[in-house]
Amino acid sequence: MRLDKYLVEQGYFESRNRALDAIKRGKVFVDGKIAKASTPCDQTSHIDIDTEKFYVSRAAKKLELFLEAYPLDMKGKHALDIGSSTGGFVQILLERGVASVTAVDVGSDQLHSSLRENPHLFLHEATDIRSFQADRGFDLVTCDVSFISLVQIIDDIQRLAQGEMILLFKPQFEVGRGVKRDSRGVVVDQDAIDEAKARFEATAREFGWKLCYSTPSQLAGKSGNVEYIYHFTKH
Repeated sequence: MRLDKYLVEQGYFESRNRALDAIKRGKVFVDGKIAKASTPCDQTSHIDIDTEKFYVSRAAKKLELFLEAYPLDMKGKHALDIGSSTGGFVQILLERGVASVTAVDVGSDQLHSSLRENPHLFLHEATDIRSFQADRGFDLVTCDVSFISLVQIIDDIQRLAQGEMILLFKPQFEVGRGVKRDSRGVVVDQDAIDEAKARFEATAREFGWKLCYSTPSQLAGKSGNVEYIYHFTKH
C-alpha cells in the first residue's frame, strides 16, 4: 500500500492531506529513510515520524507566532472567537488558559474534533456574528473571518467586546474586487492595501479603540497574501 494511504489507515494522521503534508516536509521515515508518498509499506515496515506541535489550522500558528513576539496574558479571561472555522484561534486561546471561549462561525461541522469536547468551549455554528446575542460582553475578542470585511462587522465587535481585541486583517477581503491581483489571488496593489488599512484604523478610532500594536503576520495567507494582526483595547 502507498505510504500516504497507509498512514491514514493506521491512524498516524486523520486525513490524507495531513499525511501528504508531513511527507512533503520530510517528516516521515520508512525503514530509516525519508519516504515519498508512493513508497510501498505494510505491517513489516518501520515507520518513524518527526513529531512537531499539531495545529488544527494555519490560523493557530499565525496567532501563536504573534503571541510569541508580543506576549499577552489571557489566563482567566472570557473570550469570543469570531470566525472560528476549524478552531485555530480557539486552540491557542485554550492552551493559554482562558476561562472560556465562545466560538461563532457561519459554517457548520468545521471545528476540529480535538476541540469539540473541551468543557471551556461554547460553540455556536451556523451563526452570523451580526445576529449573535450574548448576555454579557467579553474580556477578549479574536477575529479571523473570510469573504467579508472587518469594517462590515466592526459594529458587532464593538457591541460584544469589553476589553481586548486581536483582529486578523486580510487585504484580499478588504480592498474591494476591482483591485489588481496576481494569478493566485494575491493583492499586488500596495497603495490599495494601505488605504484599506487606514480606513479600518480610522473606523476603530471612531469607536474609541486604542491601537496597542499591529504587525504583518509571520505566516502569510494560504494563497500568499501578507495579512496583518491588530491588538486593540477598549475602555
